[in-house]
Amino acid sequence: MRLSYSFLLLLLLTGIGFTACEDDSFDPVLSLDVAPEFTAPTGGESYVVTEDNLNETMATFTWNAAEFGFAAGIQYNLVLDLAGNDFADPLRITPAFGATEVAVENAAVNNFLLGREIEPGTATDLDVRVSATVGLPADGNTMSSTPITITVTPYAAPRTFPVLYVPGAYQGWDPGSATQLYDVTESGRYEGYVFFPDAGSEFKFTDAPNWDNGDFGDNEGDGTLETAGGNISHVAAGMHRINVDINALTYEVMPTNWGLIGSATPTGWDSDTDLAYDATTGILSITLDLIEGEVKFRANDAWDLDFGDNDADGALDYGGANIAVPTAGNYTVELLLNQPIYGYNLIRN
Repeated sequence: MRLSYSFLLLLLLTGIGFTACEDDSFDPVLSLDVAPEFTAPTGGESYVVTEDNLNETMATFTWNAAEFGFAAGIQYNLVLDLAGNDFADPLRITPAFGATEVAVENAAVNNFLLGREIEPGTATDLDVRVSATVGLPADGNTMSSTPITITVTPYAAPRTFPVLYVPGAYQGWDPGSATQLYDVTESGRYEGYVFFPDAGSEFKFTDAPNWDNGDFGDNEGDGTLETAGGNISHVAAGMHRINVDINALTYEVMPTNWGLIGSATPTGWDSDTDLAYDATTGILSITLDLIEGEVKFRANDAWDLDFGDNDADGALDYGGANIAVPTAGNYTVELLLNQPIYGYNLIRN
């Protein structure tokens, strides 16, 4: 009998062991086993962008599949940055989900270099790497390849920018006619100013002037975007700055009320003179008498957000230098937030 009981006990323990093993099999352990590495190009290549090849493919980058310890769905991203910048402000190119290659266009790299103030005709080294991510980037389940270096010489072409559209109730939910956000740094970070005439106006984001590619919304109202998520509606009436980080799938909406301030204005540096929004032109403006002096634009009667002009070239810079008003007179002052590079006009009447 003792032998029988022992045998039964052994069977019971063995069964428990098998059950435990079976349970474990349903909980795969993620491990960073094999990072992606480039198979082509392998580094050292040189590319020259010209008028003739601007709209052609520079190179198709390919790499081996990463391994995370189990059959995982992997999103790869190709990133390029100025050599030695440690990928702090890169151009990011995302292939189709799971794809282990992506074509890089001359125009995209050319835009990136011109945006980094690289002079046309200047051979410039770029570091390139590919990352592989399972789940959300914030989860830390990412591996990156060993960087390679290529050399690219840009061409003096007009800059274009990646666009996000902001369709919503304020304009009839038509992406093609919606206000646009621009990624002027080619880094996946978009910004723009949208005027909502009514409080609680709902909107979403699309990456095309239509709904064909889907959209981004926010299911929880927490600033995190989801594909085909809920409408975003926590806005007051008026002008809002909207920032979207498409890589992190986050966004921020900031109400802004813009005014003109400075020694050239009737109230000097003590207070703003508010600008009015024209829904037809999309321009904020005011007509007033100015004296010789300086002005700036600032939001919400505070210095947390303001514009000046560092190079006196008509392009605005956050926190930039004071803008000179050379002579006294009656002026129409326009603030242009409806374009990729923000600008202004001082028009003497």
